[in-house]
Amino acid sequence: MKGTMKSKGFGIAVAGLLAALLIAAAFVPAMGTHGDGEEDRIDKLVHDLENAVASYNEAVTGGCSDEDIANYVKNVDPILTELEALGMEVEFTVISENRGMATVDVNVTAAAERTQTHRHSISANEEQLEMINQLWGQDITIGEFTEKVMPEVMEDIPVEILEYKYATKMIWPDPFGEGKSETEITEAVREVSEPIDIQPKYIYFVSHDPDMDAEWPDIDFSSSSRVYLPHPYFKLPYMEVYSGLFYEDGTVKDFDFDDGYNVYKVEASGTYSTDTAGDYQVIGVHYGTFPPGTTPPVYAATTETDWSHVGP
Repeated sequence: MKGTMKSKGFGIAVAGLLAALLIAAAFVPAMGTHGDGEEDRIDKLVHDLENAVASYNEAVTGGCSDEDIANYVKNVDPILTELEALGMEVEFTVISENRGMATVDVNVTAAAERTQTHRHSISANEEQLEMINQLWGQDITIGEFTEKVMPEVMEDIPVEILEYKYATKMIWPDPFGEGKSETEITEAVREVSEPIDIQPKYIYFVSHDPDMDAEWPDIDFSSSSRVYLPHPYFKLPYMEVYSGLFYEDGTVKDFDFDDGYNVYKVEASGTYSTDTAGDYQVIGVHYGTFPPGTTPPVYAATTETDWSHVGP
């Protein structure tokens, strides 16, 4: 028997925001010390990126549905991920806004050390799961939780982000709640004094989503965060997400973590094979920092799916 739970994702909850984005791409050839094979691969990826963005532009200008436009944006994501893995940096910059339609310039270059994307992706072992179940609900900070459960994440974290993590209380969703499979949106504003074409205030939107898909005995689960404004590829200084799979008795059965510096999205996902039928739920804890001068300086949110029965 199959039980499927899908949250309101990219193309549903905030598709209206995406419809307000028109990407006009101008690519600079990648320069660096790559070998011939890598240079050829980078050239192909840039070409693929041009085609993907062109298709997106046609969808926007051609009057396609919001969901179709969102899917074209999704086609860009894996290309950017591969370019970053090859040591390249893809920067999207908003040029102007006209009646809600933004134009964006894109630059592809070899990433400097200070701008490279750094990530930790961790799946909890039995010892960590035991610690998570002990800590759940306690009055501790995000920094204290990370230090106890995943100390390796704290080893290379910048000082200013470390200070925020220890200043922010861990937020605990109720694992016995009814659940709600819907997108959560956090936002922030940065005042600007200089004249700009976009808006008198610089507005940031970040969307947070939980997801679960079960087919006995396997349960696929994830929690993710993504920037939507000022555009879907705007990089925040730091983003992290915890994704926990809960059983009906309130215990965490599986737990995954993902974070990154200079990123526009994070996703913690895993697959859990169970031999115990019952109701399961995914709970996400989302945290990150906005650029300097933003109010508030950080975001913190929780998400959860509806409870879903999983069994043979």
